[in-house]
Amino acid sequence: MSQRADALQPLEAFVSGAKQNNPDNRQSAAVARQREAQHEAAAAPYLPSFTAQGVYTRNQFPATFALPGGPTLTLTPQNGLDAYLTVAVPINVGAWEQRRAARLNADAAEAMRQRTEVSVESSVVQAYHQLLGSEALLFAAKKSLEVAESNVKTVGDRKELGTASELDLQRAISDVARAQQDVATADQGVWVGRRALESLSRVTPEPATRENYVEDDLHEEAPLTTWLRPTNDDLVAVAPAVLASGAADASLAAARAAWIPTVAAQGQEHITNAGGFTGHTQVYTLQATATWRLDFALAPNVAAQTAAVTAARASEEKARRGAEDAIYQAWYQARAGIEKARAARAQVKAATLAQSLARDRYVNGIATQLEVVQAQRDFFSAAISQVQADFDLQYARAQLRLASRRVGQGEVGR
Repeated sequence: MSQRADALQPLEAFVSGAKQNNPDNRQSAAVARQREAQHEAAAAPYLPSFTAQGVYTRNQFPATFALPGGPTLTLTPQNGLDAYLTVAVPINVGAWEQRRAARLNADAAEAMRQRTEVSVESSVVQAYHQLLGSEALLFAAKKSLEVAESNVKTVGDRKELGTASELDLQRAISDVARAQQDVATADQGVWVGRRALESLSRVTPEPATRENYVEDDLHEEAPLTTWLRPTNDDLVAVAPAVLASGAADASLAAARAAWIPTVAAQGQEHITNAGGFTGHTQVYTLQATATWRLDFALAPNVAAQTAAVTAARASEEKARRGAEDAIYQAWYQARAGIEKARAARAQVKAATLAQSLARDRYVNGIATQLEVVQAQRDFFSAAISQVQADFDLQYARAQLRLASRRVGQGEVGR
């Protein structure tokens, strides 16, 4: 799906596209629907059931019995009509626990769907900022090439005047070739970045413009304690493991309930056109059955579910610690990124001034061509550092918000 725009679309457009079209998101949503349906089906073993059955029987000869001085009773009619209406009510503790486990599994699948969305969104955010960085790098490389080509013209003019050597000219030409290689490398990064972002979101990125390069204001993030709460079970990265642990507990309870007898109550209404000796065409029966089954699988099943509970709780602890570590790392990465971005901007400012001074000094015959080339390379290196620092900082801020997202919260920046 292609969306046209005058500049690279905002991040939210790619996040929205990925939420609807990314295969991982579609798969996790389907699994969540499947688990919800399985939860509904798990109620069947302990809910009442109703059965209606109609029977038609054609007999070659009817069977009747005439009472002395009384009516004739039909024992077996030639055309027998029977209807059976049955209501069964099972009482199964294990089925109750199994449905509770199914409910928790459905909730865990929904939480996993949200976790998958966050994971895909994280990939989209990373690809988006990498693309912006590649576009900015391409812009810097093209600017560096323009400067290098302008420098060749300056050196060529000076050589004609006899104030520059052939060595100076060849150095300037070599610097142009280096700048052309930088442009080709940056252009490749842009096309690869566009493809990666489109694969994640199914939205075709438009070329970036200067409007897309918004410098970070270098504000400090809120204290770490505001991102890490005393209880973090509602973190999107933790909730699936917490719910899966609860489902394992319910499955263990269901396994233990298998030791308890099951009870089934049944009521049946029989309607027939053969009243027999009683003369009743409608007869009901009530029945209650208690079943206690003991086999060699019960104890191993309990042991297996006990081990599953232990494993689920270990996974829960791992998920909780991992989520907290991710918030911790993102917060400190953002803090360090602010300092790196500030230093990178100072470096670019100094390198820009140095490049200008080197060219002026060369024009005035004070500096050498080698100094001009070195100043240009220093500027390009500083520009790359600033691009990397700026977009690393923006990505770190986004990752901090993604890592600390709670169940039910919205997208980045919302």
